[in-house]
Amino acid sequence: MTGRRLLNVGLTLAVLVAIVGLYRLTPTQKDIQQPTPVRGIVGRAVQTPRFDLTVDSIRIGKKLRIPHSTPDRDTLTDFVVVDASVTANREPLHIADVRIRSADGVTYLGSNRNGLDQVDLTGTEFAPDIPVRGSFVVEMPADKVPGATLLVMEKPILNDLEPQVTVPLGSDAPPVQDVVALTAASDT
Repeated sequence: MTGRRLLNVGLTLAVLVAIVGLYRLTPTQKDIQQPTPVRGIVGRAVQTPRFDLTVDSIRIGKKLRIPHSTPDRDTLTDFVVVDASVTANREPLHIADVRIRSADGVTYLGSNRNGLDQVDLTGTEFAPDIPVRGSFVVEMPADKVPGATLLVMEKPILNDLEPQVTVPLGSDAPPVQDVVALTAASDT
């Protein structure tokens, strides 16, 4: 009797361990719906099936000067301006989801200040095979930029398995300027 009981207890424990193991290995809905990261570095083109992105430089300022608009915009933190160029590959598209994730895991969304959509890259329609140079603007503390990562996607919703460009911004932040001036996005 004791041998049979030991066998039953052993089999029960084995089944429980298998259930817990399968539960941990089974992908969740969040895992299935995550965007596909496409990694890059500053200064080199990151290629995705939908668009190519090259991050040229990063600037940080206390105020933001938008062309044909006054006064300069103020913020309670800092303006991080990411100068980049974007090329659509297959069809016209808009880049609507720009974020910066700091090293401590906090994500800062792209700025939506009045007039900014007329000059930055998020307000541009990209035609296939025509590179457009411009900037993305994110409001975040300058001390959070070292170790941060730029995250760029075509759309903010319904992005299951869509490419998400991830570009580390480096371990050193550029010096904070008093005013960062934008230029309107334009074909290169």
